[in-house]
Amino acid sequence: MTYLTNDMFDQGVYFDLQTTRPRRRTGGMELLCNGVLGNGVSEVPVTVRSWRDCVDIAFGSGELFSFVEERTIRRMLGKLVQELALENDSENIPGDLLLM
Repeated sequence: MTYLTNDMFDQGVYFDLQTTRPRRRTGGMELLCNGVLGNGVSEVPVTVRSWRDCVDIAFGSGELFSFVEERTIRRMLGKLVQELALENDSENIPGDLLLM
């Protein structure tokens, strides 16, 4: 579980994502994450897909966005998933290339 920010009632907003093994697709690697986003009072399911410098975030229905701005959460999750994707890409590159 990872803390993101506070909502309007100063409750912590967190997410818990499970990543699948990155899949090779034409033009790059696809990373798919499924999980939950919540604040202790309300939780919504979330699916995040990262592919070719693009991040697609799909939220389920719930009351969470009555407490926190959706745009802020999308930006934060997108940034975190892009970092995960970069880590996974570097793991798939042979060690000799990482030293260059």
